[in-house]
Amino acid sequence: MKNLDLNTFPTIDKKQWLQLAQKQLKGANPINQLAWENDANLALEGYYDQSDIANLKYLEDFFTTLSPHQWKLYESIEASESEIANKKALMALMGGCDGVILENPNPNELNIILRDVNQEICDINILADTDLGIGPKFTGFHKYPNGDCSSSYEKKNSISQLTELLNNINGKSCIHRIALSDFFLEIATVRALRYLLDQMSLKKIHIHSEIPLHGSEEHQLFLNTTAGLASILGGSHSINLSTATHDSRISRNIGNLIREESGIETYSDQCGGSYYIEVLTDKIIKQVTEKLK
Repeated sequence: MKNLDLNTFPTIDKKQWLQLAQKQLKGANPINQLAWENDANLALEGYYDQSDIANLKYLEDFFTTLSPHQWKLYESIEASESEIANKKALMALMGGCDGVILENPNPNELNIILRDVNQEICDINILADTDLGIGPKFTGFHKYPNGDCSSSYEKKNSISQLTELLNNINGKSCIHRIALSDFFLEIATVRALRYLLDQMSLKKIHIHSEIPLHGSEEHQLFLNTTAGLASILGGSHSINLSTATHDSRISRNIGNLIREESGIETYSDQCGGSYYIEVLTDKIIKQVTEKLK
């Protein structure tokens, strides 16, 4: 074992894999037997190799031009009760968040909600169903009918979500989307979104991904970790993590662990070159492009 040379492993092409797989399947066609559909109703195969990305150099050309960016961790706070919202905001910011998302705050009590909050070093984002008349003082995204955020809240598959977001992107500076629970599909979806925005000359749009809420407390911990990581790997500029335990500290710490322990900010496209993710990204781009015509 001391003389093990990892470079001596033989390379296997798809033809050889098909022969072996067919033997294992007792003569059945591996392509047909292992074909499947994901949550976006995309037809997929059971095996991919370098031959499948030979015609996808456009993705390599695009993603290798991107620079790494420091993603941000936000916490969403229901802000109808101003004093409680103020305590939660301070706790979130002291707990490692880069900013907060205030949901439906009373515009006349923002001074209470943001008491002792240093707005020069954190992002204050507003989500509201109507225009609160706050103006451009606050950074981030505003869920107004004619505001600066393109939002998708209903649970949709990857294709329909991106189609809706991009159909409503004109005049917006931010996208607020719900992350997908499928780890690889979430990565590919955000990658596809970044590419499509660039093709629309909107590469500076801020992509925010919200991790969905699950009914199970135990499941939520895994969902925050996997979907949160996938959103960042795909290229989201910010995320916020939901909590089924009503303990925001746990969600914040998951975000802090992803940031502090992973080192993924060092690279601009950590998943580039993965045969499956590249193929999946390409399929999403083509489907959404067709629907946008």
